[in-house]
Amino acid sequence: MSAFRGSRKLPGIFRVGTLGGLVTVKKSAEEESGDAPDARRCGEAEAELMDLKLRLKESLTREARLVERTVQAEEVLEAALATEHELRLQIGRYADFHRAVSHSRAWRWVQFLRRLVGREW
Repeated sequence: MSAFRGSRKLPGIFRVGTLGGLVTVKKSAEEESGDAPDARRCGEAEAELMDLKLRLKESLTREARLVERTVQAEEVLEAALATEHELRLQIGRYADFHRAVSHSRAWRWVQFLRRLVGREW
């Protein structure tokens, strides 16, 4: 005996059974064999649809990660360029200071005295 209680044949090609008080109708063998290719195509289409959805989700996730990395790289580049600019300005100020000191009368006077006395003082 199958899972259907009280399976019986109706006049025609269908079988009727009750499962837990519900009436179910089973298709005939000819219709079931004809539905197999349709069911297979439907299953293949569903599988392809799920595959495409998964690929789309992965692609969107990958795109979001790449955008985030690009934004971070741009921020790091901007910070590095700002630091480079600040360092160049500071080097320029040091060069100006060095030029000013080396051309000043006081510096030249100290250097003259050092030459007279010697470097060890």
